[in-house]
Amino acid sequence: MAGRVGNGNSARAQQSVEQATLVYMLVGFAVFLLMGVLGLLMRLQHAGWIDLGPRWFYRIMTLHGSGMVAGVLLASLGGVARVIAPRIGLSPRLLWTAFVVYFLGSGLVILATLVGGFAAGWTTTYPLPVRGDWPMSATWGFLLGYTLVAVAFLLWCLAVLVGALRTFGGFGNTLAWPVLFGRKTERPVPTGPELAATVVAIDGIIAVGAGVVYLVPIFAEMLGLVSGFDVLFAKNMLFLFGHTLVNLNIYLAVALVYATLGAYTGRTFKMGFPVALAFNLVIILVLLPYFHHLYQDFVQPWPLHLIGQFGSYAVGVPAFFVTIIGSLGLLYGSRVRWSAPVIFILAGLWGWVVGGFAAILDGTIAINNVMHNTLWVPAHFHSYYLFGAAGFTWAYLFHTLGGVEGWVTSPAARWLGWLYAIGAGGFVLAFFLSGLQSVPRRYAEHIAAWQVLGQVAVPFVLLLGIAFLGLLILGLRAVPAAWRAPAPAPGSND
Repeated sequence: MAGRVGNGNSARAQQSVEQATLVYMLVGFAVFLLMGVLGLLMRLQHAGWIDLGPRWFYRIMTLHGSGMVAGVLLASLGGVARVIAPRIGLSPRLLWTAFVVYFLGSGLVILATLVGGFAAGWTTTYPLPVRGDWPMSATWGFLLGYTLVAVAFLLWCLAVLVGALRTFGGFGNTLAWPVLFGRKTERPVPTGPELAATVVAIDGIIAVGAGVVYLVPIFAEMLGLVSGFDVLFAKNMLFLFGHTLVNLNIYLAVALVYATLGAYTGRTFKMGFPVALAFNLVIILVLLPYFHHLYQDFVQPWPLHLIGQFGSYAVGVPAFFVTIIGSLGLLYGSRVRWSAPVIFILAGLWGWVVGGFAAILDGTIAINNVMHNTLWVPAHFHSYYLFGAAGFTWAYLFHTLGGVEGWVTSPAARWLGWLYAIGAGGFVLAFFLSGLQSVPRRYAEHIAAWQVLGQVAVPFVLLLGIAFLGLLILGLRAVPAAWRAPAPAPGSND
């Protein structure tokens, strides 16, 4: 009979989990690269060097946003599942099922945009999905694709939550309350990645519920059952779903920082009071900032605007400072093994700080009145998503493929890591400068005065492409060995 791995799966089941999670990460990385090509096309359009035309620009914009989020989220889900599975014992069958559902949903989104012409933007703000000049079949395809992706994410959340409750016994222990309140317990205490995954699962279920509330009336209208519904209510549910989902990806990626950085510093992230407090606060705080997307909706009740401003300020404080200070503490005075994963994490911490402060500025009502419909918003989003969520996730992927002593420490990998940091930094800086000049977002065509910074951004996007292509070539050689080998030990497991 196969042995057990920790308190979780049998050795055979654990290997299947690791193979499933490797597929999650590799497919997510491939989607990320393809969506990056679409992003380059949009920057070339804004530079005035190509002419996609408005229809194709908005189709590409829709697919780029939805595909990029889906790809990075898929990879993050895989990475975190790989880290927590030894103790929590995730079902390999459920992971594979969720992947197939996720993959089918992503395929429908691609077909709806590239073939059907759906171009309502990746947020699909009502009533745009049902008022466009594309076929209704394209709307059905896109929204059903979103539904399947949400179902797959829900399956992951339920699997993590049930597994965590089984392992740690009750919500209190699962959320590290013995650590938080100084109580003794006979049950095991979750590690940082396990606590982060549990928090994401709880809020993920809430977010998916909001997505259902948003989508059901749209489907009813498309079926002719209703003639319409409250637009403001719809927008609140949409952003409770979408904004929360994207922010949860950040916390998944933070779990991967906990699991990676310690391996290169010889130190570990400790599960202590600050970490327990931070993630327990996140459960509530991550649900509040979405209101800042409705500041321009003057009919929104003003107390909700104030909640949005408070939430925008507060959400970054707990995990933000715990992770930033904790990561710098691991690095300070250590004989760090410089590698591509370490460089990606350091660049991600920088991008998270910059993007976070930019989000706080945009979350301030007086500033939002000026900046919200400018390229400042894509600037802050790309800062914490390209650097943070994606960067942390790819750091763990490269660690999985290379280990502490593998190809990730080679001079070529390190140079490519710095090339990524430079490319990403220049790319988002061009967005920020455009936002400061009030260049509007979501415009297909830019006048000559706006095109200069688009032209500046293109070479940095190309640097990003070179960096990722090089790392892809180096990493692909290690995939067969990673498929057969067990996962590398996390950098934190106490």
